[in-house]
Amino acid sequence: MLRYCSFSSPSLNLYHKFHSLWYRLETQVLLGAACLLLFSNALQADNGNAALYDVELLVTDESTLVRQQAFTEGMAEIFIRISGDSIVMDKLKKPPSSRYVKQFSYEPIESPETNAQGEVLNHRLKVQYNGSLMEKYLLDNGFPVWGEHRSDVVVWLVVRDGNNEYVLKDTDVSLIKSVANAALTRRGIPERWPLYDYKDRKKVSIADLRGGFQDQVVDASKRYSRGPALTASLSWNGSQWQSSWSLLMASGNRHWSLEDADYSRLINKAIDQAADAMGVVFAIKAANDDKALVTVQLDVQAVTSIEQYRHVENYLSDLSAVQVTKTLKVDGNSALFELLLRSSEDDFLNLIKNDAELIKAQAIKVKKDTLPEDTLAKDGLPTEASNQLVTQNPAEKTVTYQPVDPSEQIPLYHYKLIN
Repeated sequence: MLRYCSFSSPSLNLYHKFHSLWYRLETQVLLGAACLLLFSNALQADNGNAALYDVELLVTDESTLVRQQAFTEGMAEIFIRISGDSIVMDKLKKPPSSRYVKQFSYEPIESPETNAQGEVLNHRLKVQYNGSLMEKYLLDNGFPVWGEHRSDVVVWLVVRDGNNEYVLKDTDVSLIKSVANAALTRRGIPERWPLYDYKDRKKVSIADLRGGFQDQVVDASKRYSRGPALTASLSWNGSQWQSSWSLLMASGNRHWSLEDADYSRLINKAIDQAADAMGVVFAIKAANDDKALVTVQLDVQAVTSIEQYRHVENYLSDLSAVQVTKTLKVDGNSALFELLLRSSEDDFLNLIKNDAELIKAQAIKVKKDTLPEDTLAKDGLPTEASNQLVTQNPAEKTVTYQPVDPSEQIPLYHYKLIN
């Protein structure tokens, strides 16, 4: 902290020089800190995105042979994860796994495990794959891709063991819950476990969860996510586990039952069935060439702030069905977007329906002279918005946005942002 004092003329000059030097140094430090913060945020964002393409495998040693086998096993897991199809490797011509490995590392295991062959697994091999190249390989070979935009799935799991019956909660530590979490991670599905407190119990009972009743479960799930809900009931009959499962999605529900003496094997089979069903909805096939790309317009209501506008823009840009997002107008009450789709309109609308970030709405007419003057710029965008609001998904080929011929009829859909 600088103290201001009285100086004679020579001292005053010296003070000004010192103060100027201090100001420049302070400015450089602040700029450096800002750059470091931005760089750190970029790294965090990149690491978060990369999680979908990361695999951890337990191996016996660090030999080349074992490592190559693990690379191939990990590659298959990623292809299954991003295709949304548990048997995709039976249909796909397998490329060399080394083509997709970005980096790997080892770490020792404090309590080694033994595999089915009696081999001791002493090391954990962490592998990061090049997800964009793997997605391109799938698309080039005619397979759909389930991208990084994935809604949280609310998991309601009821366990009955003897006379005890309970719902697994977010704070619970359980072997069954750990197996379910590992299976969901293996398929790249982000999960949310309920608190199952007074608020939850008021909306949904154990009987509702066992029966997979849609209305009650969906209503309770809105507290945690607008995505799918997965309900399950597991019970031990003395010789094996019996289970019933329900996957609740806006596009339709799925119900199935499984039995197995091993609850780990049973849960993994059930999660695979749930993930495959979600893959049918969320995995998107790309158009064969740019000429086949479809353009639609989306009018999103209830967008009344810059934060809401950015949220909607980022949401649309992250959808796997969207190639390019362009903002046409923001008027303080709604935002109008023009989207270049890499898939069909039906795929795009199905994604929005199942994500439930937006709901269908009726077109409304707003008089321009009723809007606050400071919400509009000359081009109809908020003054804080950029003049070039074209967003492309990362790791995609460069696409030059071509304005649509005004004579062409562009489909216009009306939605409302769920707050």
